[in-house]
Amino acid sequence: MIFEEFRQVDGGGAHEGTGLGLAITKRLTEQQGGRIWLESEIGKGSRFSFTLPMGNVTSGNASPDYVPIVNSPAAPGRDKPLVLIVDDEAPARELLASYLEPEGYQVAVASSAAEALEKAQQLRPDAITLDILMPSANGFSTLLSLKSAAQTTPIPIIVVSIVDQPKLGFALGAADYLVKPVDKLALLNPLRKHVRPVPNTDSLILVVDDDPRTVELLDVTLRSAGYQTRAAQSGKAALAILSSTPVNGILLDLMMPEMDGFEVLRHVKQQPTLKDVPIFVLSAKSLTREEADLLGRETQAHFHKDGAWREELLEAVGKAVQNRKAARAAASS
Repeated sequence: MIFEEFRQVDGGGAHEGTGLGLAITKRLTEQQGGRIWLESEIGKGSRFSFTLPMGNVTSGNASPDYVPIVNSPAAPGRDKPLVLIVDDEAPARELLASYLEPEGYQVAVASSAAEALEKAQQLRPDAITLDILMPSANGFSTLLSLKSAAQTTPIPIIVVSIVDQPKLGFALGAADYLVKPVDKLALLNPLRKHVRPVPNTDSLILVVDDDPRTVELLDVTLRSAGYQTRAAQSGKAALAILSSTPVNGILLDLMMPEMDGFEVLRHVKQQPTLKDVPIFVLSAKSLTREEADLLGRETQAHFHKDGAWREELLEAVGKAVQNRKAARAAASS
């Protein structure tokens, strides 16, 4: 009994813990081909013993049921990576789905531990988000079950729960552990470490900034969200790229030598083929009232480099690109 999850033996003294230590030990021992057992006598004590096989286990002895999951960028046969959201509360599932779907992920949901285990086996998602507090079963037990089954062991599981026990989650095999409330960026950052959205080949964003570090940061930010990028470190270089390469958005700095961002903006808006391209300004410049009004009229959004711009920028770019695609589809139909 004591090797079962969440079981503890009642005794005269106080004891703490979750009842998972021996269950984890048993699972790890058996995964390596060993076994563990107990000899105990009341009033005298207990002895735990275990065995492990000697030598190396070759790949030919691996379980025939084990089939690796490809997590970068998506499992074969999928246009988008699939994330299974496990939470018994519908608003929580809907919130996480609203974070993921605009960023290039498809979503499946489960409202109980039993449903989570069944869908994980059937769908073999690229990642799972898992709540711990569920009425039918403890989420830690679900995590242990998923990590014990050959078909689901490779799936990265991100715990998203109000229960603040990351050490236990990691011990049971969680890839990441997030404590609610969780915002969009807090979820996307760890998820992108394990599974990336499919690059959107018709969503090319031009990054215009003379600072190489900013260009690199924006390149990583956009590519991790599924966009393709081109970089220009001057206004003239940006206009040269725009003259020959169709883009779906422009990220523009305002303070650049020779040709500043305002002049680039003016050139773009004068070109019939470019005037409808969404423009997003990211700059450290302090704006006058007139400059702020101009950007409000001519750009989709503007952000200050010293602020918390990353999540809002990605959201604005995503909306503009989707609207642009929808307008094109409507015009061609």
